[in-house]
Amino acid sequence: MSEEGLHYSDLSAPAQEHALKSFINYYVKQYRQGSLEILGAKVSNGVMGTINEILNLNKFMDYSELVAESYRLSKSAYVEIMKQLTNVLYQQDGEPVVDWDVAWENQEEQLPSED
Repeated sequence: MSEEGLHYSDLSAPAQEHALKSFINYYVKQYRQGSLEILGAKVSNGVMGTINEILNLNKFMDYSELVAESYRLSKSAYVEIMKQLTNVLYQQDGEPVVDWDVAWENQEEQLPSED
């Protein structure tokens, strides 16, 4: 059964902004947990490196400040990631069809385990 939805590039500008902010919140959470392996396998590591450098330089900030600063300084890099995540679909308002946490949990379950 396939999920129906829109690709990031097909969303309206306000919906793209909503999707972007939602993703940045999720990304910063995963960064702080040291859990970006799945994303790293799907998108350009150069783009992620740019974002992670900003996050690392500002890691002294609390979560909401870090999200805002990352948005301000790395917005174009996040947009690039969103365009590369072609298998992620969104509702018309920019909410992902499958919640970020659920989608990544499903992806983690498919990773080979280390012995």
